[in-house]
Amino acid sequence: MTQKQIMANLKGIFPPVVTPFNRGGDVDEGRFRENLRKYAGVGLGGIVVTGSTGEAPYLTERERLRLVELAREVVRPPEVMIVGTGLEGTRETLRLSREVIARGADALLIVTPNYYKSKMDATALSAHYRALADGVRRPVLIYSIPQFTGVHIDAATIGVLSRHPNIAGLKESSGNLAFVREVLRKVKPSFRVLVGSVQIVLDSLRAGATGAVLGQANFAPELCVGLYEAFCQGRMKAARELQQRLLPLAQKISVPYGVAGVKAALDLEGYHGGAPRSPLVPLNAAARRAVAGALKEAHEGLEF
Repeated sequence: MTQKQIMANLKGIFPPVVTPFNRGGDVDEGRFRENLRKYAGVGLGGIVVTGSTGEAPYLTERERLRLVELAREVVRPPEVMIVGTGLEGTRETLRLSREVIARGADALLIVTPNYYKSKMDATALSAHYRALADGVRRPVLIYSIPQFTGVHIDAATIGVLSRHPNIAGLKESSGNLAFVREVLRKVKPSFRVLVGSVQIVLDSLRAGATGAVLGQANFAPELCVGLYEAFCQGRMKAARELQQRLLPLAQKISVPYGVAGVKAALDLEGYHGGAPRSPLVPLNAAARRAVAGALKEAHEGLEF
């Protein structure tokens, strides 16, 4: 797709896809492909590869690049393949970003650097994102997830960065609706805001967000897409009902159990999740029962 087409399609629901591992702890390429093939035809806006739910911090660079190659074989336009490339240094992030672009990435999701978090002020973050956007030929998305990084990029800085022609959007995962609304007031009209919290997704769409990157879309993509489509069609009652069904999937799976919970839910829903990579640990039997109960609660009475 052209840059213009990619920008136009940065909307809808994107699952931050998991990375299945085999018994030896290596990436299970076959199961990764199978998950992606099952998403075809659901109505997703695309996928996010090597994001937080994909356990990107635990992947080698070689594994990251291979996952992009595998995903590019399956994901077809107009679905957008967003790839997480954020590393601590600007130079290394730029190098990895160019490598994934060469392998077919449509857009880049770049998390705020955070090791020297006390020094990651507006000046440092602005220089970082501008250098990256100047150095690549694909849209750049800022990735704000302060609950993981401890770094908060303020709305004013995002507003200024939104004027850069190659900084296309923001994935905002704090779950702070007031902050999302503040960002939307400060950015240019064409700037894409994707939220990462199902608790605020509907209100964020009403405020002007263009979509969401939801961990729940890994194992309940129909529910997530159904909410988005109901909103786009003005069926607000249906959208609210679907959001209410999605809430327990966040509150009882993603929030308490993280990646391991998402992977367990995938297994229970007929996808491939498996164990997370150490030092993360898989769920015990009691936790898996809790995940199964949340899935049953969300789907009860629905037909897809």
